[in-house]
This record gives sequence, C-alpha cells and structure tokens, in this order.
Amino acid sequence: MWVLRAKMEESQVRVGKRVWLPFLRARRYLQSRESLLEYSLTQFFKAAERYRP
Repeated sequence: MWVLRAKMEESQVRVGKRVWLPFLRARRYLQSRESLLEYSLTQFFKAAERYRP
C-alpha cells in the first residue's frame, strides 16, 4: 500500500508490517556512482516480496 506524503521523497510503501521509503532510498543510492554498483533496486524489490501478506 502506498502512503503518500506532501514531500514526494517521504512517501512510503507499506507491505505487511514493513515500511520502505523508495524515493528517498533511490535518491541516496543514485547520488554516487559507486553506490549504483554496490546496490540494486532489484534487491529492494526482492526483499519487499518476502514480506507480502
């Protein structure tokens, strides 16, 4: 379930009891080239799938 906020980067995705901030996470990881190599949004979505109700 999406939980929208006034600031887009603070919007949340709630899956069961877990909450993620996908826009904030994406911005943080896109800020540096090294982090793009170390982290993948695919990993994020795989983790989210594990917590689906």
